[in-house]
Amino acid sequence: MTWRRIAPWLIGVIAIIAIFIDLPRTSLGLGWLPDEVAGVEFRTVLGLDLQGGLRVTLEAESQDGEPVTDEQVGLARDIIERRVAGIGVSEPQVYTEVGGDGSRRIVVEVPGVSNEAQVRALVGSTGQLQFVDPRGQQLTENQDLRPLIEAGAVEILFDGGQIDPNSVAPDVSGGTGGGGIGVSFTLRDEGRQIWCDFTTANVGRPGPIALDGRVYTVPTIQSSICGGQTIITVGAGQAAEEERTALYNTLRFGALPVSLSEAGVDQVAPTLGRDFLTQALVAGAIGLVLVLLFMVAYYRLPGVLAALALIFYTLVVYAIFRIIGVTLTLAGVAAFILSIGMAVDANILIFERMKEEIRAGKTLGPAIEAGFNRAWSSILDSNVSSILVAAWLYWQGTTVVRGFALVLIIGVLVSMFSAITVTRTLLRFVVRRSWGRRLELYHVER
Repeated sequence: MTWRRIAPWLIGVIAIIAIFIDLPRTSLGLGWLPDEVAGVEFRTVLGLDLQGGLRVTLEAESQDGEPVTDEQVGLARDIIERRVAGIGVSEPQVYTEVGGDGSRRIVVEVPGVSNEAQVRALVGSTGQLQFVDPRGQQLTENQDLRPLIEAGAVEILFDGGQIDPNSVAPDVSGGTGGGGIGVSFTLRDEGRQIWCDFTTANVGRPGPIALDGRVYTVPTIQSSICGGQTIITVGAGQAAEEERTALYNTLRFGALPVSLSEAGVDQVAPTLGRDFLTQALVAGAIGLVLVLLFMVAYYRLPGVLAALALIFYTLVVYAIFRIIGVTLTLAGVAAFILSIGMAVDANILIFERMKEEIRAGKTLGPAIEAGFNRAWSSILDSNVSSILVAAWLYWQGTTVVRGFALVLIIGVLVSMFSAITVTRTLLRFVVRRSWGRRLELYHVER
């Protein structure tokens, strides 16, 4: 079966799937339709400027008595941003500010928070992990170890600096005993030998692990661990999933270079609000309709087909947003509208090339194929340039800039498929009909 036979069916299937994903269940009374398939949830994620969220203000304090530096605060900001993003929060805004008294603060703004306690614990934790020898003490979770450490009742074997951050990974084996989920990691040489000696001498006994001076977990040592790889099991169920995610992010993204105290927690109202989102969408729809009207008026039949391809493009892009959870902020909406313009530009290049071929004496069918082939290099060059710039912005930019870049990349890729495949397939279908071969329908004269 050739591509020409497959393409119409593929386009139809993609369009049906996109419509199924895009349908607003609540407003249309379609609550019986599933919101997820095969574990993939369909949801429209709005940014902080459109739906509000949680703001946590943290004040930086030195850990060793030395003044807090801008470099330390900047590093802490980057670590916190990666931690919050690691729990599935899209486009958190993390920035620093200087108080009137000269104090340095880190402000974390998280859109659409579902677990406020988890975010507060994650951003406030300095991430100082300690492996503890209890020396016979009966330790319990969340117990403050600092008095026991000062009294010499327990001993710190080594800290989290002995963990190789690149080795931290989720684990579902539950350790050697099986069952539950956890986090696995590998120790560096110094910590590896200490841990080997301790676990060999204490099989069947607790091996507490502390986080920020408090007992985080008290696992039982199931066997000697001399290879360096360790698995911390946190249990099973939804609560364990959240606990594992918090532990994974703390271990993976390292300890903060400064201590942080929570200076305030506030609920943030949307800076723009749903009314603005409605206005932006209405403005985008008006712009889209005007572009479609121009395409139909100037290019006639090809313009109608381009309009259908553009509607297909819009459905597919929005479906992708809902599948992968792209956050729609003001920047994201702008990138989406920009990508629509780029999709129209590709169709204009194709139609102008096609008209040139007809004027050169070719019949309609060969002129269409030649038009697409000649326009392809220009379309490819312009879109690849846009993708490269957007990829650089995604790599180097802040969260808002990365959101803009991601939306633009998705839009450009889908627009290439829409212009080259969808429009071409529709034109081929029309040209096979007698009425579709009338030149006056293409606004061209020989």
